[in-house]
Amino acid sequence: MTKFCPACGENVETYTVDKPYRKEVCCIHCGMIVEGLEAPQISAGNIVIIADDSPMIREMLKDVFISGSLAGEVIGCKDGYDFISTYVKKLKEGKTVSLVVLDVSMPILNGVNAAIAMRATEKDDIRAVPILFFTAQKCDENFQKVLDYCKPAQYVNKGVSSTPELLASRVTQVVKMLLRVPQ
Repeated sequence: MTKFCPACGENVETYTVDKPYRKEVCCIHCGMIVEGLEAPQISAGNIVIIADDSPMIREMLKDVFISGSLAGEVIGCKDGYDFISTYVKKLKEGKTVSLVVLDVSMPILNGVNAAIAMRATEKDDIRAVPILFFTAQKCDENFQKVLDYCKPAQYVNKGVSSTPELLASRVTQVVKMLLRVPQ
């Protein structure tokens, strides 16, 4: 069976997982739930940190989060080093970050290494903050290992959308999946 995967951005083969009271249909490449998704628990008070070396992408994502009521505050960072500094600062201030969006290819510190550093700063008393990797690469076997290591994590292949509106719609769907249950 094939379905449209908002993370991969294309029709993909799927598999079914039986859950109590529902079935989830998932992408065979990235594991994204493409059918059977529960309603997300989203708060307008969410803090989202976006790290991308493109100011245009940061602004587009900020608009998606604010206009879609997915976040109350969106903080932009120009690279992975800036992201880690901002994330640790928020932790020291006692603020709860709800989601981080990391571009995989950034100067100074890339998104994968920034995610690994982020997970190293999380202590047992801090829940793992969901990560959305934003990349132009497909979810291959190696990248699936990154997603598994950084759980809860998902990705959006930004290279397959023909319009900014379509990309924004896909990002919204994946974010809702990441935020659907307390982590």
